[in-house]
Amino acid sequence: MEALVGFMTSGMRYIMLAVVVYVVLRMLLALFFKKTTDPVRGKLVNTITDEEIFLYDRETSLGRNKKCDIVLPFDTISRLHAVLTYRNKGFVVFDTFSKSGVAVNGEKIDKKAFVHHGDTIDIGGLEYTLYEARYKFIKDKSRLIARPSYGIVLILIAVFNMCSLFLNLYSDGVFKPQIIVVYLGFIALQWIYFVFATFVLRIHNFELEMIAFMFTSVGLAIVGSIYPDAVLKQFLAIVIGVVGFSVMIVIMRNIDTLKSIRWVLAGASVLILGATLIIAETTNGAKNWISLGGISLQPSELVKIAFIFVGAVTLEKLQSIKNLTMYIIFSAICVGELFLMFDFGTALIFFFTFIVIAFMRSGDIKTLSLVCGVAAVGAVLIMILKPYVASRFSTYLHVWDYMDEGGYQQTRTLIYSASGGLFGLGLGNGELRNVFAASEDLVFGVVCEEFGLITGFIVPLVYGAIAVWAVLNAQKTKSAFYAIAGVGAIAMMLFQTMLSIFGITDLLPLTGVTLPFVSKGGSSIISCFCLLAYIKAVDMRTFASFKPRLEAEGGGEE
Repeated sequence: MEALVGFMTSGMRYIMLAVVVYVVLRMLLALFFKKTTDPVRGKLVNTITDEEIFLYDRETSLGRNKKCDIVLPFDTISRLHAVLTYRNKGFVVFDTFSKSGVAVNGEKIDKKAFVHHGDTIDIGGLEYTLYEARYKFIKDKSRLIARPSYGIVLILIAVFNMCSLFLNLYSDGVFKPQIIVVYLGFIALQWIYFVFATFVLRIHNFELEMIAFMFTSVGLAIVGSIYPDAVLKQFLAIVIGVVGFSVMIVIMRNIDTLKSIRWVLAGASVLILGATLIIAETTNGAKNWISLGGISLQPSELVKIAFIFVGAVTLEKLQSIKNLTMYIIFSAICVGELFLMFDFGTALIFFFTFIVIAFMRSGDIKTLSLVCGVAAVGAVLIMILKPYVASRFSTYLHVWDYMDEGGYQQTRTLIYSASGGLFGLGLGNGELRNVFAASEDLVFGVVCEEFGLITGFIVPLVYGAIAVWAVLNAQKTKSAFYAIAGVGAIAMMLFQTMLSIFGITDLLPLTGVTLPFVSKGGSSIISCFCLLAYIKAVDMRTFASFKPRLEAEGGGEE
């Protein structure tokens, strides 16, 4: 009997590896090689030359700059003169702080105005007539690679979870019935979301969710094997995260309703971080955790959601220096509060995300260079005035000299993660799990040791691939908000992943940040799923079914 169990355990190691590799690669291929038709929503016709400009679901920028969607090389046209976009109530034209302004039906607009079928738009002296069209969103079936069967992918992830259940059922030689409830509940949650999203949210692209479920499954397996009593909390956080993800998808359908709450969220973020700074107790050298009713929370994880939202939401002020200045002030306050908490890893993540978002919104390299310079000077001053802060990084690049002291975690991570080889030792058979924070800060090492280096290297490669995909698709999004928020969110996740992996392998100073979707921690899981909603918005298929169909003249449909 023991021989049979040993054989099954060994076999599951390869089954779990095969599932991870297949699911992740299949979903990435589906992301990159999808082919969809961007529907035509209308057209602008020059009243003099009859020149036609076709309008799609994405925002159409008009200006003298060669980077605009429609280049109008005339002296009366500003570099970015106007943006015409398709909203739930029809077309909207934005005056992006042009010199000569924008007029609709002869009346100069203030910032923005709705435009209807037959209306004329004056852009720097060029007059166009808008003609609305009625096109349903058409999915092009000619693909370079066949569309994946998400049901089969969910079955494979369920196989992975059942293997984890089998390996974790007798943790420490003791039968853990709560493990059964959690894993069955997790499998059910994935199917419930899939059915709900398909028939209620009317979403039909699930590549990002499947990758998230796969990574979450790896993390849940590790948490269940190291801390079986904490696996229920981890599962509940996953449930909240999936619900939050779904709610955000619904909220982001109507972009116009989002702008009114941006400064409310900004103020709330500053207050939450300030309250954390006051009431939190120091844990592992940082004041970033608070306890409410016996539940520990890391507020900075939840503030990440608002941080990206505030940076991306203001569409009509895309080139406003004042608006960029306000966002710089907001970001500086958040990063400053995190520094005062000694939560340097999260502070770096916020700062890097700010740079990405600010650059996407303004392209002002001089201003951002100045901000980076001031930040660098501030960091140096902190190190000088607070020597004990610098001491936290004293073992950087010298961990082998302090392998039983300050470099204990990094040296053990390097030793044990390499010992797993390409295919791993199997869940529960590693030694790194016995080191402090194995399922949190050091979880990448546990993945490498127990699941193998192949699985370990897949994690950062996937985040890098999704970042490339987001950048490539940013210009095709329905709104600049989706583009900025999505790229900002994946940049945040990718940078956090790099800090986590490079920190525990001594390529960067150890800052103690979690690995997205994999590390133990309810706040982190909830945050990751909500950030995933921003990334999903980059995919033009996500909101395809929510666009109204406008009547063309004559009522025909094409």
